[in-house]
Amino acid sequence: MLYKKQDWFLTTFTDVRKSMFRDAESQLKIAGMLLRGRYYKEGAMIIHKLLEKGSISYADYSHLVDPEIGDELLEKNVFALHFDSGKITFQSTVMARFCEQESVYWKKM
Repeated sequence: MLYKKQDWFLTTFTDVRKSMFRDAESQLKIAGMLLRGRYYKEGAMIIHKLLEKGSISYADYSHLVDPEIGDELLEKNVFALHFDSGKITFQSTVMARFCEQESVYWKKM
């Protein structure tokens, strides 16, 4: 009986993870940051840097993308600006993990 409970938990966990990753992918699609999206190139540069460093300064962010595009990307709920530290990070841990898993999408630009 214990095996059945563990199997159920693993299945449920896997299903939840897939659902959360689908939501992250959907958010990236809405933001136009997936392949062939409007902001793929800009998004790829930022995602690559975040995967490499974990966070980047707002100054570095501003050097990577045009200010108007940068502001628009922040509104897409993929990245977050932390005003207290002036750092840009992924909006959520789920978004970071999805981008890590699918890092081939965002090769170094």
